Amino acid sequence: MSTTAISLRAASAIELNKLEHIYLEAFPPEERRPWEQIAATPSDSLLRLHAICCNGDAVGLITTWDFGTFVYVEHLAVDISCRGGGIGAAVLTCMKAGTAGRPLVLEVEPPCELQPDTVRRVNFYKRNGFHMLPHDYVQPPYSAGLPEVELKLMSTNPEMPPEPLISLLHSKVYNKKI
Repeated sequence: MSTTAISLRAASAIELNKLEHIYLEAFPPEERRPWEQIAATPSDSLLRLHAICCNGDAVGLITTWDFGTFVYVEHLAVDISCRGGGIGAAVLTCMKAGTAGRPLVLEVEPPCELQPDTVRRVNFYKRNGFHMLPHDYVQPPYSAGLPEVELKLMSTNPEMPPEPLISLLHSKVYNKKI
């Protein structure tokens, strides 16, 4: 699929079911915010849902949090039938261009040779200007009954200080009392 006509825009009500399907297929339960929280985000929230469109059709989604000094990419997913064609890279290029030089930050599973998808994802982000931050990181549970998840943080700024970054993500994104 050609990526020359990639755009990000607010998801329409008609697209929400398709985007929910892409989201549920792409992420395991412990790495998912309840869809209702994403789809019904109030306009004054820091959380934003963007439809990824290729030639006008929604083919994926990206959820972001704008914290002023950086933008946190909570979820990025492209429909399985469209993967491998450069859409994800085009989205990250678009995101970097739209942040006026502010860093992007995201979570990834630690790369593990026994799980080739984890290595592939980390390498994808590295090719797109992200750096693995060298400190330990645990994603708090999204809701009761879900486990914590050991992840790694990546950023377009390799010098992001860990303590304020982690504290902000835990308190604002995961509502964890600090």
